[in-house]
Amino acid sequence: MLGDGDALAESVARALGTSERTMQRRLRQAGTSFRDVVDDVRREAALAQLGRRDATVTDIAFMLGFSDLSAFSRAFRRWTGASPSEYRR
Repeated sequence: MLGDGDALAESVARALGTSERTMQRRLRQAGTSFRDVVDDVRREAALAQLGRRDATVTDIAFMLGFSDLSAFSRAFRRWTGASPSEYRR
């Protein structure tokens, strides 16, 4: 859903067979939010994909649903303190 740009709360809730409101409530009860979960999934996927030498940083950014490379780079620096290129070295 990330790469398709369809990682919206409504779409994810529907795929899980629940309402968006119920999903949001359950996430809140678990001490998290939909935004935090998406951010965590993106971070973990980015780290895994950067380990592959056949995927470019641009490919990874778009695969994870970022609008452009700079948005991915900012998020990655927030997650790790390094740019994707620095991390890959």
